[in-house]
Amino acid sequence: MTMRITPSNAALRPADNQGEVNAFRQHDPLLASSSTLNKRIGPTWYLHKKDDENEGMTGAVIVLKAAASVSQTCQLFEQLTERFNLLPIVVLVDGTRPDLADILALPALDFLDTNSSTLLLEKKLTDLALQPGPAPATPSPLPIALMEAEVWRSIFTHAGAGMLTGKYSPFKQAKDQLLSQLKSNDDVDWLAFVQSSLAAIPWEINNNRAAELLELDTPVSLSHAFLNRLQPLNKAAFGEELIKLSSTYPTAKGDFELTLHNGGKRQLSVEVHIAPEAHNLVLVTLLDITERTGLERALRRNVQELESRVEERTLAVTKTHRNLERESIQRKRLSNTVRESLAHITQGVISAKRILEVALPGTEDLRRQFPGAIMISKPRDILGGDFLFTGIKGNRRTLALIDSTGHGIPGAMVSLMGSTLINKSYVTLDNPDPSSILKHFHQEFDVLMKVNQGTPQMYGFDAGILTVDDTTQTIEFAGARGDLYLVRDGQTHTIRGTRSSIEFDAITRGHHVQKEYQLHKVPFRSGDQFYMITDGVRDQFGGEKNRKLGRKRLCDILAKHASLESKEREKAIQKDLLIWKGANAKVDDATLVGITC
Repeated sequence: MTMRITPSNAALRPADNQGEVNAFRQHDPLLASSSTLNKRIGPTWYLHKKDDENEGMTGAVIVLKAAASVSQTCQLFEQLTERFNLLPIVVLVDGTRPDLADILALPALDFLDTNSSTLLLEKKLTDLALQPGPAPATPSPLPIALMEAEVWRSIFTHAGAGMLTGKYSPFKQAKDQLLSQLKSNDDVDWLAFVQSSLAAIPWEINNNRAAELLELDTPVSLSHAFLNRLQPLNKAAFGEELIKLSSTYPTAKGDFELTLHNGGKRQLSVEVHIAPEAHNLVLVTLLDITERTGLERALRRNVQELESRVEERTLAVTKTHRNLERESIQRKRLSNTVRESLAHITQGVISAKRILEVALPGTEDLRRQFPGAIMISKPRDILGGDFLFTGIKGNRRTLALIDSTGHGIPGAMVSLMGSTLINKSYVTLDNPDPSSILKHFHQEFDVLMKVNQGTPQMYGFDAGILTVDDTTQTIEFAGARGDLYLVRDGQTHTIRGTRSSIEFDAITRGHHVQKEYQLHKVPFRSGDQFYMITDGVRDQFGGEKNRKLGRKRLCDILAKHASLESKEREKAIQKDLLIWKGANAKVDDATLVGITC
């Protein structure tokens, strides 16, 4: 006999006809060819029942098809185990799937391969259905209808809901009779209408939770007194839903207040649902919403309290706002004054920068004496303290890169002083070399600073000077904390200058120390590249670990781009320095100058 589960009345009944079984076979051709298979009640599982007429045995198993993923299969298995804890479960799984081991770990009664033939699957399922299951086993005399009723009862109990059932036809007759006596909806006593309509139903309790919620001392089949203690919170709305209750509108919902025997109150959410007319069934579910309603009331009280506080605060804020408006007007006036002053100052600094560009040698002067030279200048502020010096005497061309103390406007002022001193030193010397220029520069600086002797001075210079002697094919270099970088044959060599700056500290201690700056002579070849930098290039923080660039990384950058033409090389070096800096702030004025022999 082919059977199917009907959730509406929680009972088993025979299939209506053979056409129903055939329809199920078409829906599931793999496993539905046997007359012993039941009509599917879910997308991936169904109940398999077998009556063995020879042995007089009846058995059933839940057949679960493995889902596409292990997690979905496990979730379905847990849900079926919880809902049908009296029935064993058999899992159908494709034996070729890669996660088969995870599926086989489920505590199922057995596992069947979907690649097997239909007859073999049917035989195995029938044997498993008739096989005694593990304790607690299902007593064979227990009718399947009682099992299904227990399933639905356990579902509602697990959800914390009470359940009442009754016949629909008495309710419909009572409702129609009451409606026929009404002249208009304005004259309706909605409470009487609701209670009279529901009292016409012969009710039955389907779980203990319903008796607990309604505090029933007398079976509902003998007394409808509990309806007198139930009042809908919105009588008219629920009454209108009961009027519309039909096969077209099968559900009516509303919140009720139940008067308890001790005089207390309980709030219930009530849902009335009618099954298709053929079943003549009304199902009522009851949920206790007392706690939720209490929380809503507390929330409303809190909202009202907050609203009153907001009103008080609003008054205080309004007063404060008026005061702030007055202060804001004053701030705007001051802000406009500051903005105008800042604009004037910025414009003055920009004009000063243009004056410095005229007063100090720039890129054009550099390339006029050293064709193919490159220069990258990035002051920390609009103005900077780094400056160039160029000069030529006979076949000797001189280039100096000098870093003045400080940056911004103070650095620019010091650079003007330094430019004057180095020009004077170069002109004074008959045969200037880098070492003698630095030495004379230092002497002139000391003389200039004597006017403020005894006062701590913050002025000073770091410098690097090179002279190209085209006659002897030699580069002469001397540095005051400045270095010379030679790029030859794809490698960078560093020529270190003297580790002493041009500063005034010796005289302030009461004695004069004549400083010497070491002179280096380097024969050059065609294509050799020479670079000088200020410490703002080498000390710039950047990279992944936010460290200083340092000499080694700088040497690598210079060597990497040595084969490029001067313009492309200047762009490539500048790009690498910008990438290294990233989003970090500039630490100092940064200048790089290079020539090619």
